[in-house]
Amino acid sequence: MDCKLMFFKLCVFICLFRYYGECIRWLSLQHSNIKWNLSSLNENVVGSRGIRSGIRSPCGVARRRYGLAKLQTKLCRTSMEAMPFVQAAAALAAETCKIVFQHRRWNCSSIDKAPYLTPDLTRATREQAYVYAVSAASLTYTMARACANGGLQHAVSAASLTYTMARACANGGLQHCTCASPPKETPAENFKWGGCGDNIRWGTNFAKRFVDTVEKYNTKALERMARQISGRRDNVAYDKKIMKLKSHIASVNLHNNHVGRRIIIENLNTQCKCHGVSGSCSIKTCWRSMPPIVDIGHKLLEKFTIAKEVTKNYLNSDNKEIGTAMKRHTLKSDDLIFLTKSPD
Repeated sequence: MDCKLMFFKLCVFICLFRYYGECIRWLSLQHSNIKWNLSSLNENVVGSRGIRSGIRSPCGVARRRYGLAKLQTKLCRTSMEAMPFVQAAAALAAETCKIVFQHRRWNCSSIDKAPYLTPDLTRATREQAYVYAVSAASLTYTMARACANGGLQHAVSAASLTYTMARACANGGLQHCTCASPPKETPAENFKWGGCGDNIRWGTNFAKRFVDTVEKYNTKALERMARQISGRRDNVAYDKKIMKLKSHIASVNLHNNHVGRRIIIENLNTQCKCHGVSGSCSIKTCWRSMPPIVDIGHKLLEKFTIAKEVTKNYLNSDNKEIGTAMKRHTLKSDDLIFLTKSPD
């Protein structure tokens, strides 16, 4: 075999397995002590690229030591004010997972090894499905609350990420997002919409940018690599194998991210505050709020126990086959899915 071809195949395999799981390596931020230098964001050192850039910047350290993907590092540099909340979301996802699985054989200890990932978090297993979903939810949750809490001064993926970001918005932690808009449905006679609801929309959008974008970018990068080795007779089977493997895992990860974010939206509850003379509660001000993240974790556990194993007939790189499978088979849009049975 051509030596150049062998070398190229080796490079493709290295890149292939580096990409798998890259989207959740950010969970290692739970162990970090990075100082995000928020008070110095507008300061630039003469003759340098500034505090946001370079390997010594907080984002550079996060990429080098804690496994942030390239696109996540770029988002870090443009939205560094959000990074303390991303760090909080990583801790929230790990804590939630451990609480929910504390009495099970698999107890989420794999998350503590990030950015180094064990096979249970790289081969599209049932456990990986849960971790992707709960981490996406946690980030959305935290950011949605931060927006209304005032924690970020200059601020501009799935359940922990979604949860974190939604909380950040509602709590004033992010300057460029605030409390959620009042629901469109007409309130009852004894209450009105008000207060400060968790900003789920903003939290979800940030989570998608932070997580889903990386998965989609890696898929396209691997497609380009596969095309470079196509067209040669001895590469046909190899090319197809790479394409199938990367597209299947990417589709599974993206789907499970969506499930994690969606479960937060489906479990919003209404909280109210009474107004009136002597506590008569003649009228109430109400808003939509997220339940505790542990409740979200247990909801995802229910889906974990009935997660669906899927085959190549369900999946392709752009998720079209997932939609077809939902129409033709028993797969539902809110099911967690996996490709590989859990390792012993």
